[in-house]
Amino acid sequence: MVIADIETDLLEYADFEEVASVARARLFMTAAKRWLILRADSASSNSQSMSIGKAFVENLLIRAQAYVSANGTSAASGRTKFLHVGGFFR
Repeated sequence: MVIADIETDLLEYADFEEVASVARARLFMTAAKRWLILRADSASSNSQSMSIGKAFVENLLIRAQAYVSANGTSAASGRTKFLHVGGFFR
């Protein structure tokens, strides 16, 4: 993975609050963590300025974590559970 691909994911999933999606918040968190991990290596080997600031991504990561904590109460959060009736239902 390259930084540009991860930045695309950051932009894609940054709307997790607007669309009220725990799944998108989790995807954003994954992208943010990857970006923060790879950014250190990229910054040391690349003299170009970064297009997204580290503090900005860290703050959004904190917001995403808070959003998931407040809205994703279980691992199955966001999934639909279908209940079915037994064979003797009338």
